[in-house]
Amino acid sequence: MTTTDTIAALALGVAIVAAFAAIGSWRAARNANGAAQTLSRIEQQRLHADLTPDFRCTVVANEARSTAMLRVHLEGPPGLLSHDAIEITASIRNDNPHRGNGPQLAGTATPEQVRAHIWGPWKFSADGRDDTGRTVAPQQLAVGEWTRYGLTPTTSPTWSTTSTPDWLRDYADAPVRLSITARSKGSVWTVPLEVPVTTEGTA
Repeated sequence: MTTTDTIAALALGVAIVAAFAAIGSWRAARNANGAAQTLSRIEQQRLHADLTPDFRCTVVANEARSTAMLRVHLEGPPGLLSHDAIEITASIRNDNPHRGNGPQLAGTATPEQVRAHIWGPWKFSADGRDDTGRTVAPQQLAVGEWTRYGLTPTTSPTWSTTSTPDWLRDYADAPVRLSITARSKGSVWTVPLEVPVTTEGTA
């Protein structure tokens, strides 16, 4: 092997070593970048969880249980104070999350009809409610403040043979199952709640 060949072989070896070093550096940088993104995502999730709104709710019905009032108080957390007011949307959940999931029998209500009906004691009567009374229009609420919504008793499904008095009796001791969706600065939280119903004079 001539001197020129030796020099060329050495140069090739150096180039190969440099290439492997470059690949190693690229992989290390990629791994470091992936680790940083993972840590950032975990931190964002932690901050999001720490700012989950804390609601205190009460439902008080009149003595005849012909109307009721839902009061929603936004108690915290303190971190939300920097968000000013947040947008909240209250909805009523069914007594069973699996309503309408079973097979449809001939001549019975469709799964969509079953899911659309409010299976619980109360629905919204407040301004801005939807056609079924399940959801009310969004509104702004700041930490430490409260709002309220009117409620009215539900009725049995139109396809049911259960009478309304029997329906109401079945739900006499049932809580109002709420889902409050809160939005602020690009963040969204959904808070499920079960609120017991008290009667005026006993609350």
